[in-house]
Amino acid sequence: MSELASYLPIDRRYALAQGVALGEESQGAALFADIVGFVPLTDALVQAYGARRGVEVLIAYLNHMYDVLVEELHRYGGSVIDFVGDAITCWFHDQPIGPYRPHTVAALRAAAAALAMQRALAALPALDLPHDEQARAPLHIAIKISIASGRARRMSVGDPAHHVLDTLAGATMARMAAGERLARPGEVLLDAETVRQAGERLLIDEWRTPKDGAVRFGRLAQLAPLAECRWPPLAIAALTPAHIRPWLHPTIYERLTQGQNELLTELRPAVALFLRFTDLAYDSDPQAQQKLDAFIRWVQQVLARREGVLLQLTIGDKGSFVYIVFGAPVAHEDDAQRAVLAALELVDLPAALAALGPIRVGISSGTMRTGIYGSHNRRTYGVLGDEVNLAIRLMQHAAPGQVLVSARVQQACGRSIDWQPLDPITVKGKRTPVPVAIAIRANDTVVNRLQEPVYRYPLVGRADELAALKRRFEEARDGKGQILGISGAAGMGKSRLVDEVLRHGRAYGVTYLLGQGAAYRSGSALLIWQSIWRALFAIDDAAAPEEQQGHLAAWLAAVDPQLVQRLPLLSAVLDLPIADNSLTRSLDPQLAAASREALLLDCLRAFVRSQAHLPLVVVLEDLHWIDSASFDLLLAVSRAIAELPVLLLLTYRPALAAEQNPARLDDTTVTFTPCSSRNLTTVS
Repeated sequence: MSELASYLPIDRRYALAQGVALGEESQGAALFADIVGFVPLTDALVQAYGARRGVEVLIAYLNHMYDVLVEELHRYGGSVIDFVGDAITCWFHDQPIGPYRPHTVAALRAAAAALAMQRALAALPALDLPHDEQARAPLHIAIKISIASGRARRMSVGDPAHHVLDTLAGATMARMAAGERLARPGEVLLDAETVRQAGERLLIDEWRTPKDGAVRFGRLAQLAPLAECRWPPLAIAALTPAHIRPWLHPTIYERLTQGQNELLTELRPAVALFLRFTDLAYDSDPQAQQKLDAFIRWVQQVLARREGVLLQLTIGDKGSFVYIVFGAPVAHEDDAQRAVLAALELVDLPAALAALGPIRVGISSGTMRTGIYGSHNRRTYGVLGDEVNLAIRLMQHAAPGQVLVSARVQQACGRSIDWQPLDPITVKGKRTPVPVAIAIRANDTVVNRLQEPVYRYPLVGRADELAALKRRFEEARDGKGQILGISGAAGMGKSRLVDEVLRHGRAYGVTYLLGQGAAYRSGSALLIWQSIWRALFAIDDAAAPEEQQGHLAAWLAAVDPQLVQRLPLLSAVLDLPIADNSLTRSLDPQLAAASREALLLDCLRAFVRSQAHLPLVVVLEDLHWIDSASFDLLLAVSRAIAELPVLLLLTYRPALAAEQNPARLDDTTVTFTPCSSRNLTTVS
């Protein structure tokens, strides 16, 4: 538990271990320490060692920096509340916390810690780089620190089933943020209240005032020696998994407890989403915490449906925002689309949360540094990189209610989203204007054809699974219908195995039809089948509905003229408006469903007979989002293909909650026995 406990602020650990509540109203001092020179350091390391090795060296160096910084902070009773990128937000209590008894005011201890942190960083040995890299880009790593004293609102918000976030808010935190913008590398700035509380023990050599003139900040030049005020030792057994689990995202907690720390630190593609919301009156509104908690829980619910992770909550004087990531620690093939769809839902606030609107969103994607970083005594899971900074800038440029995305995100989503193009914009940190677009809405037109795979490297370590896949493919070619279920957690390679089946069959010129479940429309009847049947009937998406209906009637007539009468039954499965006729109008819902299944199976048999290259491969991905009507049709198809050259390939996640798995997908292995199917389970 000692390592897991390091993911919690030290004052929170003591409060949990002692059964003491951290009061919502807290008196003390806030300290913000920001590392300066992080981007040039990253660039130099990547240039010197290459991308992956450079990131390893970078994380090791940063962790060493955090070790010395957090040690000085804890020596004077400070607590790292949160990481904001590579910066830290800290708090010093004036009141006792469990066994901790401060002997001097928080303002003095914060000032002493700040000077100690500056000295400790200056004493660190220079990072070892090749001589030519040092000469070309000399590295100047420093920190700038801002301190403000007074009363703050300490809040715990979020659903414990997802992740509880620790945050501070109020006028004191706003002054701290204002001071940070005035501070320069190597400096410590104190607000006037901190100077007043510290009295004659410190020396201020310069005063600065922000443009709004609201408060002055003094530059700390010297401080009289101050005795340490360390946190007392805390027994490892004092904290249990029940204490720690709510403060970590479930996936991160699971991997940490399984000893998979090394899997969390890597260079990988990810999508960064920043969402800005309107501040609440944290100092005067007694319901502020309840309102913020309701908002964060709603955001977490939206993200959970698409497996995004809310990493950070930041409350500042210039607006508050949350940092959300898709693609880490769990990756999906469509993370950019998931992020945009989540954003489109998040900008549409429920009426009960209207006070936190309007919402502004910025999204960018690219290769980022993901994983664990920080001190051995205070660490976090984070996603850092240039694309994170770009997402912040896009959020700042977004208009109220707007989702502004980078060109990479737009390209990754393609036609699945309706876009409003914009002229490139100029953002801080970029030499040239950045191409952007506004996400308008989800495009419900489903792509009918399977996209070409983009995997550039051969699959490694799946010899047994690949052999089973190829055997099933060959048996389907011989006219013995096959069903393969590929089951595994998100990001574990299900789609990669599907690609190997397609790669194997491409040599035979076989036809593939693809259907894919979607979390955001998991209740839509027959959704997962729509693209499959539209492709089978060769319906032109660009044609007018009347033309599509005429084409469909001709297709049915070519199979059997009597089938045309039942054409309206295909309306739902094709997402095509077709008016009922006298026959279909007379059918009750149960009989209509049975008649539609029979019609579709007749069409499937006719389509298979028309194919020159067999087997026909039907892929249903993300089957865990299947609706009940689609599942019933799946059962019917599975029985019908027993003597047909058809390979039905399914991918899904195991053991989903009942509300996300209305079709009881775990029963499919038994249900599919008419086709002699076997369930193929991927392994981690």
